[in-house]
Amino acid sequence: MTILEASVPGTLRTILWLMAAWWVIRMIMRYSSRNRTANAAQRTNEVPRPKGEVRIENVPPPEKNSTTTNGTISDADFEEIK
Repeated sequence: MTILEASVPGTLRTILWLMAAWWVIRMIMRYSSRNRTANAAQRTNEVPRPKGEVRIENVPPPEKNSTTTNGTISDADFEEIK
């Protein structure tokens, strides 16, 4: 039965390879997330609203002969203030 010994240079080399792989994956993920957010910002025509702003949209009622629902809203979360 042979005994495998870990060498210090081999261990350090493995750690460096793992750190390099982690760094490359991190750069790829940063690049892809920047592209995703830039593309999403270009696709929307709406002006960005501040966080917490409330907007009430007027939705027309569905036509009687229509088979689609036209995106009617059935329920919304709200909080009662007394």
